Amino acid sequence: MRRSVVSIPFLWLLLVIGGLAFAQPVEKMSERLQHAIILAEAGETQAAWVYFGDKGTGLLRKQADVAARLNARAYQRRVRERGIANLVDEHDLPLRGEYVREVSALAEKLRVKSRWLNAVSLEATAEALAEIARMPFVVRIDLVRRGRAPLPEPATHTLLRGGAASTTLDYGPSFDQNSQINTPPLHDLGFSGAGVLIASLDTGFPNLTHEALAHLDIVATWDFINSDSIVDNQSGQAGNDDHGTNTLGAMGGYMPGQLIGTAYGASFLLAKTEVVEFERHIEEDHWVAAAQWADSLGADIISSSLGYRFFDPGEGDYSADDLDGQTAVITVAAELASSRGILVVVSAGNEGAGVTTIGAPADGPSVLAVGAVNSSGDVVSFSSRGPTADGRIKPDIAARGLGVRTVSAVANNYASLSGTSFSCPLAAGVAALLREASPQSTNSELRAALKETAGNAQSPDNDRGWGIVDAFRALEYLENGGELPPVGNQLEIVKNYPNPFDGTTTIRYTVPRAGRVKLTVYNVLGEKIAVLRDREEDAGTRLINWDADGLAQGVYFVMLSANGKTDTHKMVYLRQE
Repeated sequence: MRRSVVSIPFLWLLLVIGGLAFAQPVEKMSERLQHAIILAEAGETQAAWVYFGDKGTGLLRKQADVAARLNARAYQRRVRERGIANLVDEHDLPLRGEYVREVSALAEKLRVKSRWLNAVSLEATAEALAEIARMPFVVRIDLVRRGRAPLPEPATHTLLRGGAASTTLDYGPSFDQNSQINTPPLHDLGFSGAGVLIASLDTGFPNLTHEALAHLDIVATWDFINSDSIVDNQSGQAGNDDHGTNTLGAMGGYMPGQLIGTAYGASFLLAKTEVVEFERHIEEDHWVAAAQWADSLGADIISSSLGYRFFDPGEGDYSADDLDGQTAVITVAAELASSRGILVVVSAGNEGAGVTTIGAPADGPSVLAVGAVNSSGDVVSFSSRGPTADGRIKPDIAARGLGVRTVSAVANNYASLSGTSFSCPLAAGVAALLREASPQSTNSELRAALKETAGNAQSPDNDRGWGIVDAFRALEYLENGGELPPVGNQLEIVKNYPNPFDGTTTIRYTVPRAGRVKLTVYNVLGEKIAVLRDREEDAGTRLINWDADGLAQGVYFVMLSANGKTDTHKMVYLRQE
């Protein structure tokens, strides 16, 4: 019975594309493509990836030629990641021109050429695809899968202005999102992402003259939707949206008292790849092309708040089984980018709780998928969960994704937005700080540092992964040779920073063994002002923020108590005029 059920649509497919003589071409077509052809109207085109079997002869010579033409930044990145003897491989070689020409002659439209995938995406009729499948150099044809996880609907979209100063930098209302992932200590040390090139793959980037973005070093831009260098919104074109600007602001914004992005000193490549007006096949194609473009220009990091999972009615979705790190085209491309030394940071998705609600390319083994938490560190309801189809934990890390301070596309206004779209650039900015601070570290070492020092590292799960990022501990991890910073052998308040402080300060303390930990603030009269912590904790070094707003300026003492011992530290609160 099962055999007959399968055979009927298969025979129908043969009739659709011209008869039983096409049985061999059909075998090269994926089941998804076969199904799409069966459902298609006569003469309707299909968007498909056509994969080639080789890149010709003389591969070593060709690889040497490609290596000699590498962008200087890309060359240095690959030396660090792959070693000088393995700078390029067959994936980096160009497609064979004769292959591209032969399949293009039968296509209605050639869309994207991918050297990494050794494939082209095109639009062609069923009959043309059958002819293409008969070409001996074609090994596989697959439907271009489409769809994206919805862009986040803001929990709030209020315009905000003003805000109190905090640490050495005046973070204004962006202090909490920075403090939660502990970037202020790295900023205080002078790290801003300087010298690091981040490629942002998103929708449009309007309002780049915003006061918090005007300082940015934008190295290059490209609109992969409309094939020009303008990434601003243009009347009548696809891809017009504010989302690119919003995500860029959380990462690269800089306006003291209003917004400090996590990597405000980094340089940027801006790529428009996402169409928000409709769901079309080509969006994943754009992403693949943009990743290759970023590689060619020497990007260190890709930050992309896009995810692909859901399709238009009748097209079929990515199933949970497809999210195995090697099926989705965009995931394959993300993994190839990673193998070339680019750290790929993406949003986990906004599909909420459930088994495997993440999208692609968040399922990639080398991809850092970022989940969303609120100001208290709790996982936000919309944040997507793992595991992957092959049982790996996802997301990998987490950052603030509810009420994130960033720039608005309106004049010099600011907005509070929500979604894993915003936890992603916050985390990508931390990666840029670590890349700047530790330029010799490989991407695998950066990933390990971010995960092993995060707040849930002792018991990672599919809600928040390894937990909320801790930028300062991650740097200590790298400086300590890839090991967790050693725990001090005595109970100690290490320091608070800044000190003196204006408004808010971060207290760092060490507990040598597990037990009940209490952290209390007193004034000079010995009066209890606040209890900052009172809970069971494992041994380790931790940080906590204290906001003295509303209190009189002057001297305060913080007392740490655990396991029958105490330590006290003096703090000075001085308001700036």
